[in-house]
Amino acid sequence: MRVLNHKGFSVLEAVASVFIISLVFTTAFTVIVAMRNRTIATEEKRYAVEVASSIRDEIVQNYAYSTIAPWILSGEKTIDYLNCSDLGVPIQCGLFDYEANNKIYDDNVEITFLAPTADSINYKVIHFRVTIVYYKGISVTLEGIIYE
Repeated sequence: MRVLNHKGFSVLEAVASVFIISLVFTTAFTVIVAMRNRTIATEEKRYAVEVASSIRDEIVQNYAYSTIAPWILSGEKTIDYLNCSDLGVPIQCGLFDYEANNKIYDDNVEITFLAPTADSINYKVIHFRVTIVYYKGISVTLEGIIYE
């Protein structure tokens, strides 16, 4: 019997090593992409909160209880950039033109004035929410109140 000299790799060993290396690279690529998306989402959230805070502060500072209360007596009202001029809203539509990080958030902003309750009418308080959709359908909501 002759003993063969085995130098090098067999085809099976080569295929197995390519498979393992491709598995490692695929996993690493998936992790890097997920981290990148999370970083972008976190940065976008910061800008969305900044815009929502500005809108909330402008509503609180520039609109009185007596202006908004008669408008929401019939129930909850939601306004956005598209229906702002159609609903007879006592709020100016320029409120939706805030910009952060060179992005205008007009289409992504929704302001909801909650329906008055017995307590809110008694204490003359209007509750509202500012919601901004900022990255792949993720949203941030800030609440505010207008009182007399």
